[in-house]
Amino acid sequence: MADAAERQPGNETSNGNNLVLSIVLFLVLFVLFAAGLWTMSLFTTVTFVVGLAMCMVALFGTFDLVPRLLT
Repeated sequence: MADAAERQPGNETSNGNNLVLSIVLFLVLFVLFAAGLWTMSLFTTVTFVVGLAMCMVALFGTFDLVPRLLT
């Protein structure tokens, strides 16, 4: 019975992500997203498209690039 307990690996958790990198990425992507929303509110076609592109880049970074960087 003691051999079975020794062979099973214990529960291990990861060290986590770098706090400074996480904060910097959050700030950059949040500011980019908020700036895109503000730019879209200027009510011209060009600024709306530019703001939409900024929001899409921020969302792409959040959901695709950040998981790649932090794993």
